[in-house]
Amino acid sequence: MKPPRHPSYRHRFGELLGNDAADKPAAAAATPITVSLDSTFIRSREEGERHLEVRIGNVETTAGGREVFAAVAKADTDIAALIRRNFKTLGWTVDTEVTAFTDGCPALRSTLADAGVRRPPILDWFRMAMPMQHTTQGASGLSTDVPDRMKAKAVIVAEVERLR
Repeated sequence: MKPPRHPSYRHRFGELLGNDAADKPAAAAATPITVSLDSTFIRSREEGERHLEVRIGNVETTAGGREVFAAVAKADTDIAALIRRNFKTLGWTVDTEVTAFTDGCPALRSTLADAGVRRPPILDWFRMAMPMQHTTQGASGLSTDVPDRMKAKAVIVAEVERLR
């Protein structure tokens, strides 16, 4: 008669687990991310010297995380890769909702698309605020020399304020 076999450690552990499924932690909800991207030109003071286009931005979460970045355009820095790296630093996943803000520059929109931003960017507030400021100033300068113009100005000023 053979001596009884002692179950291996793995076998005993398997018996302890039985048919119970392993508890998996619930996936944490992906925190929404906002990315802002803009560019500016730095002009050389010297005649004939190179002017630089610098692209700057930040990546933020609603939970308070923030990363900033800047790079010279048409240099060796891959700006889209820089944005993606900041996304990952802040916990980006494929389910993360990303909202982008930029101006109407096609190069900036392309950079955001290359970085994985799927939705079109929203025009940034500055691009909207400046025309509204000009409109507000224009409305406030309208003539009020006759009662009809005074009424018209009041309506226009109120409508511009509502739009703003």
